Amino acid sequence: MTPESPEDRQDGGKKRDSPASAESVAFLLLGGVVTGLGVGAGIDWLVKTFPLFTVIGVFAGFALALYAIYLETK
Repeated sequence: MTPESPEDRQDGGKKRDSPASAESVAFLLLGGVVTGLGVGAGIDWLVKTFPLFTVIGVFAGFALALYAIYLETK
C-alpha cells in the first residue's frame, strides 16, 4: 500500500483542520478581546468616561478577532 499523493485525495489536496489551528483561533479570539479591553480601558482612563469606552473596546476587539479568524481560515 502506497501513501496517497495530494492529487489522488478526494478532498482536492487541501489540508485538514488540526487541533493546532483550533488553538490558534482560540488565541486570536482571546487576544482580540483582551486588546479591545485594554485599549478601551486606556481611553476611559484618559477621558474619564468609565465604562463607556471599555464596553466599546470589548466589542471592537471581538469584531477584530472575528475578522482575524476569517483571514486565518479562508
